[in-house]
Order: sequence, then C-alpha cells, then structure tokens
Amino acid sequence: MYELPESVRPFAGRINDVDSHEMIPAQLWVEEFGEVVRPWAEKTMATPPNPGNANVMNIPDYAGDVAEISPDTVWTAKGSTAPAATDMYRRHDLMDTMGIKRQLMFPSGVGLGGSILFGSAKGTARYEIFGDETYSMALKLIRAHNEWSARVASISDRFRPVSVIYGDTPEELIAVTKDLLDRGIRAVQLSASRLPGGVSPASPELDPFYAMLAEANVPLTLHTTGVESLLFRTIEWGNAPVFQGYKMGNEGSLDPWNLSVFHLAPQNFIATIVTGRVFDRHPTLRVGVLEYTAHWIGPLAEMLDIWHDNNQTIIPVKFADGSEGRRLPMRPSEYIARNVRVAPFDFEPVGRYIEKYGLEDVYCFASDYPHIEGGKRPVDRLAASIEHLGPRVMEKFFVTNGELLLPA
Repeated sequence: MYELPESVRPFAGRINDVDSHEMIPAQLWVEEFGEVVRPWAEKTMATPPNPGNANVMNIPDYAGDVAEISPDTVWTAKGSTAPAATDMYRRHDLMDTMGIKRQLMFPSGVGLGGSILFGSAKGTARYEIFGDETYSMALKLIRAHNEWSARVASISDRFRPVSVIYGDTPEELIAVTKDLLDRGIRAVQLSASRLPGGVSPASPELDPFYAMLAEANVPLTLHTTGVESLLFRTIEWGNAPVFQGYKMGNEGSLDPWNLSVFHLAPQNFIATIVTGRVFDRHPTLRVGVLEYTAHWIGPLAEMLDIWHDNNQTIIPVKFADGSEGRRLPMRPSEYIARNVRVAPFDFEPVGRYIEKYGLEDVYCFASDYPHIEGGKRPVDRLAASIEHLGPRVMEKFFVTNGELLLPA
C-alpha cells in the first residue's frame, strides 16, 4: 500500500474516492463500446500522438493494461497507460494499493465525448464536430458508454461506473434512468447546463425522477465537461488571443476565462434545486458535484442564506412536513450540508474554505485518477490543507462525507 501521510493513515482502506475515471485508449473504443463509436474513434486517432501528454488518448503502440500497480505508480501514473485505466479487473488491486475502499468511476473518451457534445450550444466549435449529426452522435456515444457501464458494474461493488442520463422530456429522462438502475447502475450523471427533461430542475414534473433516485439510494452527479456553453449559448466571451496558449485538460481548456466561469453551470443547478424546494420534497436525495472546483459552494450557501433570511413568498406555501410558511423550513446552507457533496481539486485550500464557511460535511476527497487534473499524490496535498482542523474533520473529508455518494 502507498505510504499515506501520517494524518491519513488511520483511514487506510476506508477512503472514499468520489471521482475517478476509466481511460480506455481510442484504439480499443470500437472493441469495448461497439461499432457505433467508430466515427469518434477515427477522429481521435487522426490527432497526432503525444507521449508527453497523458490526456491524449491516441496511442498507436498501446501494449495493453500492463503497467505495474505499485506504491510508486498509483498516485503518479496518468493517462491511458496508467495501471487499471483500461482493465477493470485490475481496479481492485489499484484501489487496495491506494488505500481506497470505494470509488465512483466517470467516463473518459466515449462517454465524456458524448457528454461534451450533449452539453455544447449550437454554433460552438464543439457542437459542429459532426455538423447536423452532432446531437444524435452525442446520444450514440452516451448510450454506448452506458452499455459498457452496465457490463462493468457487475464486476464489483467497490468501483461504480457512472452512467450519463438524458431526456428531452421528464418521461424520457425517467425511463432512461429506470432502465439503468434496473441493470445495476448505482450512480448517474446529468449535464449541468442542459435542462433535465427539458424543464427546470425545480419542476414538480421531475418529482418522480428525484423520488426514484432517493428510494434507490442512487446519487445524482454533475461532472465537468469543460465550458458548459449551453449556459451562455456562446463561448465567444473567451474567444480572444489573450486566452490562447494554455494547457488543455481532458474536459477543456485551462485558460483563465474558462477557469473563472466553468463552475457557473453547477452553481446554477444547485441554487435552483435548493431554492426550488427539491430537498424539502426529497430529503434523502443525494447530489454530488465533481471536478468543478469547490471554491464556490461556500459563497453560494452564504448568499442563499442571506436571501432566505430577507425574502419570502407573498402567500404561505405548504412544505413536505405538512407545515406552512413563507420561507423554506431549513436554511439553504443546511440543505446543502445534508444533501450535497462537492470535490475540490488537490491545489484548493479546503481547510480555509471550512474555516470561513463551515460546510465541513460537504467537501469530499477525489483522485480524478488517471486524469492529469487530479495531480500527483493528491492525498498528501489535500491532507496538508485540512490536517490542522483535526482528525474528526479529516475523517469526514476522506471517509464519511463521501459515503453519501458511495453508500454501502
């Protein structure tokens, strides 16, 4: 096992990782996901190979998932050649060496590609990749990933592939989700920038959807796909020479404009379901926000509390517990603490966030393995940020907070 920092060692083998990925190289996509993904695979394999960039998934000389699983590699290896990035039957050994008990596993090439296209606005470069067929191609890629996820889900309960859900109507969204749950999927992902089922996330038309997830103890997650251009309808705001020349992550550009706005889509989603009384109607609903940074959740909770305390409906409304009032029975920050979990990047000062805003029940550990955005040895960096807050907060961050998204 990797030699964890002294402050984290009491949690070895109990750590919950709320964001990891498969990272199958493009050379295997047709074999793993089916003929339907060939156009996406061919576009990816047409890009120049770059052994120095672990984000590039075009690996012509790919020799298989053969990299050694060792304490020296599990927190430093990145990309499609990292151990257990492709062969899910090696994932247990990887997690054991990391000290991880359970792990959510999000898509990379196929499912992430479909999610990126699905969340892109018409007229943007991403949306035009397949011209008029872009939206239908997005759904084909998502469905192919979901088929793969359902197969992989049967391998182990410890790592849980996340399926991407979609629907132009609430009825379609519910049907797609129910089919996946019936096939053993234990976590689902929505596009943060696209209206779920074509309606507001607070719409009562989605109550059967939320109730289904809550009853099944299946978390609803929002995971970055880069610039969620549907929220802006355009990404021309960032189309300036000054924003060029920055690194590209798996999900998008790491330029200053993108980094300053890409959290706005999940922030809008969370604000909508909190103030829209979704958590009042569905108190056991579980929601996770991954790889969107964590700096925004504290200020959002503070802002929503201010409006809660200084605003009210004109006519009293009835709440889920039978009471009546003009404000939610709990403050927004309390719903967030109970129902929402957010994962920071390893470079974020999580300890400072907690000291300033509280919400010590909200922040969770995530490795982002094997994407480079997860950093090297993120356990060490995140532990250094919060260990001064003591073992109780440390255990929440590395173990118990993540249990909301990874229930037994």
